[in-house]
Amino acid sequence: MVPQLSNVFQIAYASNDVEVAAKLLRERFGTGPFTILDPPGDLMRIGLAYAGSTMYEIIQPLNDTTGLYADWIAGIEGFALRHHHLGMLVDTADDLAAIRAAHLESGSAIATEGSMPGALDYLYVDTTPLLGHYLEYVRLDEGGRAMFAQVVGSPF
Repeated sequence: MVPQLSNVFQIAYASNDVEVAAKLLRERFGTGPFTILDPPGDLMRIGLAYAGSTMYEIIQPLNDTTGLYADWIAGIEGFALRHHHLGMLVDTADDLAAIRAAHLESGSAIATEGSMPGALDYLYVDTTPLLGHYLEYVRLDEGGRAMFAQVVGSPF
């Protein structure tokens, strides 16, 4: 069996306000400080922070045409913050392909997958019927390690 829950490095949330969510996690739970990123394309805002060796990610969807994040918090009145996925680091493209195949073989759907060239490849598996959240697999290139290295407390 291909290990599918090893190398967890990230706990991620979807929110309708990354700033409020970052403040909550910082003041109430001691994570952070958060680095707020505005990736190109105006699709989302991202907050990243560490508590020990665990990265916390907050995703605020802006123009989420897939619904992967926006649907997760749809219908919540006022401020929304919901656990969305666990992130696992994957060493190689072959490992990512093996994990993808194992999930498909076991009946889990691929929610989305793609690449940020020079930074990372990612794969989201819809394990919500089984676990109540998604699983994300990430293979980092130098650009991805550099992106994560700018976060205070980063091990990258």
